[in-house]
Amino acid sequence: MRENSYQKFRGAMAYIEVRDHHGDIGIGSAFHIGSGVYVTARHVVDKNIILHISTTESYNVPDDKGNITIHGKEGRFKNIDAKELTIKSGPFYHPDEDVDVAIFVVEENDNVFVELGGHLNDWIYDAQFLLWPVTIMGYPKIPFSQGPILFVSTAEINAVVDKYNGFHPHFIVSSMARAGFSGGLCLIDENVLGVIVESLVFDKNPTELGYLSVLTVETIYDCLLKHKIVPKEQENMINLLHIGDSGNVISYEEDDKPF
Repeated sequence: MRENSYQKFRGAMAYIEVRDHHGDIGIGSAFHIGSGVYVTARHVVDKNIILHISTTESYNVPDDKGNITIHGKEGRFKNIDAKELTIKSGPFYHPDEDVDVAIFVVEENDNVFVELGGHLNDWIYDAQFLLWPVTIMGYPKIPFSQGPILFVSTAEINAVVDKYNGFHPHFIVSSMARAGFSGGLCLIDENVLGVIVESLVFDKNPTELGYLSVLTVETIYDCLLKHKIVPKEQENMINLLHIGDSGNVISYEEDDKPF
């Protein structure tokens, strides 16, 4: 099942190369949620110069007008090549500057997208998620590689943390934290559980000694609604939500609970 998730959604991933105010080059991750809208971590792009945004995966998708046939599969397919992406608008940030989420919109493209999950803060019961399997994707730096390479790992949820300096829950997953994972994708049952953000460490220890944390999907909804950038591919889920006067997600009706 999780291998299928990789094959199905690897084309939604992109890496972001940036230059910080010291002139140092860094890398982060982002994922496509439809209509050219990509999600990343705020700290990847905020106050940094974006040098490149690119996908790395080539893959085939069903297309009646496609010119590719695949042995053992019905129908015709077209090839989607890895490509450089061009920002059309953004980045846009979560209304709370302490929330590590950003979105941006690229020129329209045919890359696959992932569907946002319905795991809102009000409905997160910690014990429900413990030891649940997840799939994570991102672009941590790999020594000796010639360029960014998509890194995929299966993991499980080990804890749900309410940080003392932040309102939204963070999921702690069992994969090792690595620089470059920030902004990456965490999937649960082929839906977005949340966005990979910071490594939780003590005393400024190396990233790899910390816990890999995933910020709840509600922050993505908040950001999309605040800036009125809701991809049409996410409208079915958005229609299940109750929206407050502030534009923030509040809750689902009990009968509409989507998980």
